[in-house]
Amino acid sequence: MKRNQVVIDGRLLKRATLRHTPAGIPVIDLVIEHKSMQTEAGGQREARCEVEAVAIGELAVRLSTQKTNQPLRIKGFLTQHSVKDRRLVLHVTDAISNGTE
Repeated sequence: MKRNQVVIDGRLLKRATLRHTPAGIPVIDLVIEHKSMQTEAGGQREARCEVEAVAIGELAVRLSTQKTNQPLRIKGFLTQHSVKDRRLVLHVTDAISNGTE
């Protein structure tokens, strides 16, 4: 298995304070809110979710100034939060603030 790609349109619901790893790399934790209509089994259903996300490096610095409730298209991959915490978290590799929704 190799594929692990996520693209989701949503709004920046929450943004933590920019922090740095012991190696000095910028990191920011985010929550992305998504609402849409999706086709399932031939019918329409509303899809809603809040996605925990993290951005690292220059992207973290850029997202640290992003206003909340602004539309974003987030691209990234899923992994577990930590070795002991198996909750999924979206690692952001790209974030586009225009042309979504």
